[in-house]
Amino acid sequence: MDDVDRLFECFKCGITPPQSALRERKRSKREPRHHDTSGQSDSPASVSVERRYKNAKGAAELLADKLISKSTEANKINSRKQFSPIVFYGSPRGLPPKRQSRLLRLLHEIRSDISDHSNLESPREVWATFPRQEEAINFSKEHQNIRIFSYQDHFSGQRRFLVSSYKEFWRRYKGIKANHRHHYEVILEGLPCHLYFDLEFSKKDNHDKNGDEMVDILIRVILEALRDKYSIHGCVDWIVELDSSTEDKFSRHLIIRVPGAAFKDNIHAGAFVNEICSRIDNAKDSEDLFQKLFICKDSASYGSVSQLFVDSAVYSRNRCFRLPLSSKAGKNSLLLPTGRFKCKDMCEEDMFMASLICNLDRDCKTLLVCKMDADCVKTLKFDTEVNQNIKYGSDNKELCDTAQDQIAKEQRKGTVGAEFP
Repeated sequence: MDDVDRLFECFKCGITPPQSALRERKRSKREPRHHDTSGQSDSPASVSVERRYKNAKGAAELLADKLISKSTEANKINSRKQFSPIVFYGSPRGLPPKRQSRLLRLLHEIRSDISDHSNLESPREVWATFPRQEEAINFSKEHQNIRIFSYQDHFSGQRRFLVSSYKEFWRRYKGIKANHRHHYEVILEGLPCHLYFDLEFSKKDNHDKNGDEMVDILIRVILEALRDKYSIHGCVDWIVELDSSTEDKFSRHLIIRVPGAAFKDNIHAGAFVNEICSRIDNAKDSEDLFQKLFICKDSASYGSVSQLFVDSAVYSRNRCFRLPLSSKAGKNSLLLPTGRFKCKDMCEEDMFMASLICNLDRDCKTLLVCKMDADCVKTLKFDTEVNQNIKYGSDNKELCDTAQDQIAKEQRKGTVGAEFP
């Protein structure tokens, strides 16, 4: 191999060419490229060697220019502030992260903060969802101060059950988009609760009815019944009124919060509501005012009174009752406070807490009882009991056991899954 060939190979491989090849090239560079004085042209061999040298040199210079350009660009990029791969992807196993002392200080502060919170009386917040109510009840047995909720997925309409405390539920609930809230409170069997009503009628079939007037008449009857049966002198400031009416339907919820008292459970509350309905039904012929509370069930019955606008089917065991600020899945009408009575001057959170059927005050010492008399099954017995579980949530396991037994019975009867109000 001659010097030209070695020079060509060196340029291809990136190796510094030998001095002999450079000297040879310098000598050949001085050689004339035209005809010499003798009139003879360059030999074909010399032309081929020169062409190969030019091609090799050009390729080497191009490669060098690219390498210099990439090196300069890399230096510019490296001079900028960048994310460390350890920071971006996380430290690989076995490689300690940067600024380890700073991270340890942060972890120490977090541990101290957790330690401080663990000394508080409030329990650790719980948030868990389940596809079935029975699973939610089983989970709730292991915790205190929690309640069971239900919700429908906004897109699929699938029903699920959720276990959490009132405080944690509200913290997350208020952050959900308004049109994505389809949430319900589960009123477990055996759980003390406030008196509640679901009022509704078709506006199309009852265009002559005034909803506000009907509610006011009903409230008067409720307060009279509380005074007669339990010697409780109530007032409208105890009433939480929520509305989700549309152009076609009147829909309203009432929750009556008697200070220091609640019904033993929603079965007892339902029995008391039946007593109120019986009062109205018996007095409708003698008092024209009560006629206004009766509505036509559908267009076929227009012109004839058929039933009260009070829904008596919402007092079943383990009932789901819609929460304020929620709508039914597939509907746009939110359940909102009317601004009357107790909710007139309340903030949104206080209104929400006051509307919860099973959210009792800590000083709730009296349970209102309404059940069939042992001597006469057609007679209701109205009485009071001392609340043995004044502390909120202390009887959670016992109540959940009772509710679970009832779910099993309803599943055998095929009565589980009533429509949510």
